[in-house]
This record gives sequence, structure tokens and C-alpha cells, in this order.
Amino acid sequence: MHLSDIAKYKYLKFFGYLCILFGFVSGYGAIQNFFDPDFFVIINDVKRSDPEAKLISLAFPAVSIFIGILLNLISQNEVTSINNARDKFWSIFKK
Repeated sequence: MHLSDIAKYKYLKFFGYLCILFGFVSGYGAIQNFFDPDFFVIINDVKRSDPEAKLISLAFPAVSIFIGILLNLISQNEVTSINNARDKFWSIFKK
């Protein structure tokens, strides 16, 4: 299935928005757990309730939001240039 550059651009935007939404939803729960004194995190089979261990649960939502922002910053011209570079690279092996 071959997608046009516009379809790939829209797909990247949509996936970026999904990453940001997922990061905010899961980050909201992680922030609530951070302020809950009864919440604990299991690291190497050890139950820990210190703030440093709870911050680890915020790492994945933060990475998800960061990736979503990067995907939304990609322009349509960059998608086109990446596709052209990929086609030039693979044209060497098609001969």
C-alpha cells in the first residue's frame, strides 16, 4: 500500500495528536499517584513510596508528549524530502 505524501503527513499529525492525548491522560493519573501518600511503585521487587520512585511513572507520559510534539512539528515539505531520499537510496538496490 503506497500512501501519498499528503496522506503520510496527515497520518503523522494524527499519530502525534494521539501521543499527546495519551501522554496527558496517563500523566494525569501519574500526577495524582505522585501526591497520594499510600501509592507505591514496585522497582526490582521492592515496594517504594518515595517521590523519586513515583517520578519514574511520569517518565513514559512525558516521553509520549515529547514524541507527539515532535511529530506535529514535521512539515509536509520534510515528509516529501524524506520520501525522495528514501526512494533514491532504494533505487540503488533495484538495478
